[in-house]
Amino acid sequence: MTRFLGFQYALRSAVVAVALFTAGCGSSSSPLQSAAGGVVNVDPKVLLASITNAILIQKQPVARALGGWEWGGFFSSFGNLLGSINFTNTLDMQKVTYQATGADGQLHAMTGLLILPKAIIGSKPSVPILMFQHGTEPYRQYSPSRFLAHMDRPSDYPEVLVAAAIASTGYAVAMADYEGLGDNTDIQPYVHGDSLAKQVVGMLKASRDIINASSAPCSWNSQLFLMGYSEGGYVTMTTTRELQLNHAGEFTVTASVPLSGPHDLSGEMRTLILSSNTSKAPYFLPFLLTSYNYVTKGALFNPTSAMISTLNTTVPPLFNGNTPSDLINEAMGMSYSPSVNLIVPRNVLVQAFIDQLNDPTTALVDFLKQNDSYRNPANLNTAWVPTVPIRMYHHRSDELVPYGNSQVAFNAFSTAGAKKWVSLVEETASIAIDPVKTVHVGAAFPELSDGWNWIDKNFKK
Repeated sequence: MTRFLGFQYALRSAVVAVALFTAGCGSSSSPLQSAAGGVVNVDPKVLLASITNAILIQKQPVARALGGWEWGGFFSSFGNLLGSINFTNTLDMQKVTYQATGADGQLHAMTGLLILPKAIIGSKPSVPILMFQHGTEPYRQYSPSRFLAHMDRPSDYPEVLVAAAIASTGYAVAMADYEGLGDNTDIQPYVHGDSLAKQVVGMLKASRDIINASSAPCSWNSQLFLMGYSEGGYVTMTTTRELQLNHAGEFTVTASVPLSGPHDLSGEMRTLILSSNTSKAPYFLPFLLTSYNYVTKGALFNPTSAMISTLNTTVPPLFNGNTPSDLINEAMGMSYSPSVNLIVPRNVLVQAFIDQLNDPTTALVDFLKQNDSYRNPANLNTAWVPTVPIRMYHHRSDELVPYGNSQVAFNAFSTAGAKKWVSLVEETASIAIDPVKTVHVGAAFPELSDGWNWIDKNFKK
């Protein structure tokens, strides 16, 4: 009921904002104003108006409806931040291009989105940096840095909108696109912990340097937070590990919030792959194959030999960044019309590959262990030991990334002696599902809200 009332309030506020927006009042007749150096200045209230106009007023179909994003959850939590009558900041947004190590071990140009709060009146604010890691995304157009070219379609970028709402309260928020997204056209190293962590650290360094420049609209107060959902939760965990183990002299993580991440690839996620259950997002499996085949230079997880002959030449090329997830699902045999027909992901695999995944002693399973986010890279039989506050949130009914992923990680950290640093909270929000929508994606806004509030209330200066 509280969420519903919050949504109603935000909706009324947004409708008022739309009225001002369409009447030509307020700061701009557009959500953005171009500035020097590729920086775009955004009025949070007008941004909220554009979101409301796209989703609620014009009743336009949402391209990401497949994902089941519950926009009521956005308006009741983050929409209120954008629509606050007391807001003191506008937002400077810019695409950041930086160098980072790719999955091949070489430096590559990569991109990301940086959102900085800019005081309307007075001196520039001193703010924390929040590294926000986005979830699973095979389609390049939905990369965070592409938002600035597609602000007429805000519903295509739900996590960017969350980042903007948080930035409006006084955070510098940075979002790495990851290799294979944004301007980078390599294969994505999907859930490859080492590569993705290094790429986020590269985005962190580039963002810090921009914020430290005298021309920046804000300064850094030395606090560093990390947060992300789904694959973003996984990348948040591996980046926290990377920063603690390899960059302690340069950065200190203040707190980290890995949300509903596939932390236990060798256990919970392998079990899910091998199950006979249907899935509303079967594309994750060939995404994994394509990624790990790229990372291992063809030595493991080769989709040509792992997938059945009717799919092994048609589906893998779809992970070149140019195909949305729903079309990949359809290419695998899932259908949406005239009725929803789900498939069993393991049915796209040949029996020989299934047998290798079933055997815990194979190189395939060992590679999955190497990518479990909670394991110690120096000793895969133990967990790394966090020495910074980490709070995991996870919905127990999550069907795409089972709750057990976070439970296994929490248990491993506790056994390793880090229980005082790590906590696990069960997300209890009621999530509406249908033949396409999932608990996993439906829980995103509630968990992002809970995670950010934990940071904001307990740690932010």
